[in-house]
Amino acid sequence: MLRPKYHFTPEKGWMNDPNGPVFFRGKYHIFYQHDPNSLVWDRMHWGHAVSDDLLTWEYLPIALFPDEMGDIYSGSCIVDSNNVSGLGSSEEPPLLVFYTSHHMETKREQQCLAYSLDGITFKKYEGNPIIPGKEHTPARDPHVFKNPVLGGFSMCFTVEKAIVFYHSDDLLFWEKTGEFHLPAYALSGMIECPCLIRASVENEDASKSVLLMSMDVPEGEYGKIPSPAAPHSRLMQYFAGTFDGYEFIEENSSQSPLLVDYGPDFYAGTVFSNLKDPILIAWLGDFAGQRKVPTEKEGFCGILSYPRKLSLSKKGDLYLLKQEFFPPFQGNKTGRIIDRCVLEEISDDGLTAKTRFYS
Repeated sequence: MLRPKYHFTPEKGWMNDPNGPVFFRGKYHIFYQHDPNSLVWDRMHWGHAVSDDLLTWEYLPIALFPDEMGDIYSGSCIVDSNNVSGLGSSEEPPLLVFYTSHHMETKREQQCLAYSLDGITFKKYEGNPIIPGKEHTPARDPHVFKNPVLGGFSMCFTVEKAIVFYHSDDLLFWEKTGEFHLPAYALSGMIECPCLIRASVENEDASKSVLLMSMDVPEGEYGKIPSPAAPHSRLMQYFAGTFDGYEFIEENSSQSPLLVDYGPDFYAGTVFSNLKDPILIAWLGDFAGQRKVPTEKEGFCGILSYPRKLSLSKKGDLYLLKQEFFPPFQGNKTGRIIDRCVLEEISDDGLTAKTRFYS
């Protein structure tokens, strides 16, 4: 039996990106790109599960199904605590789900909204799309977060070569505020699943903004990939800096790419909303070998990482991402997790992580 013990897997069918992880009404919720009827990527739904401890999960009914606008691509969730959207009430704040609809024929990608009052059943917003898109024009993976400068909320999503930022006071009507373009030293390629977080700085009474993103990089960029990572196409990089309320401004002094994980099987990471600290979870896909994950024989395909708590460590003028297993794995914040077909490692100082499949 190859089903991991400590890592989340779907009950059956295909799973890739984690979507909209959130703490809502006393439980951790995880959604995920899912095809319940196939063991390969096909028609994307949002699968759904809940947990009390991030270790033991209860499968719930599929949250979102494809519709006339398209398949349900990646996104995020936020608890509308003050009911600024008007989709719930002050006594019953709604859980808002932001996702991309992707039309398979026209390739039109649009940002859409669904909501729930109980965290189990979801209704799509009648005013969709909240941000319209054009045919054959990439625009996907919305990440929504509170705006600490302007008030209200911000959204960032990828247009593949850049990340765009929008602002809203009511989570329904959005206006564009800025863009982020990759600096020359960074890994270039197709950007997916951007995520902006606020992370505390170790040994300082301070915090910084960190922009995480997943990348599908061409072979011509492999020479930029830092050691100890082996050359591979799908990975996550990050930048530290400032969010001025309109857009992210990179401020790190690095002149080489900074990777979230140096292994070949870590992608599409995002953080739980509605928690004090950023807790990261990612999709573990076997990209390096370009082969199917061996758990297909078990009736499912797809594994998520063990959750990790994120912070920053300052080395000179450089801010580096620090990671810890959360909750600590068998009492240890760093070290190794060997779980059936998955190996996850975090160095003692928390500054290097490496994930891979093995047989």
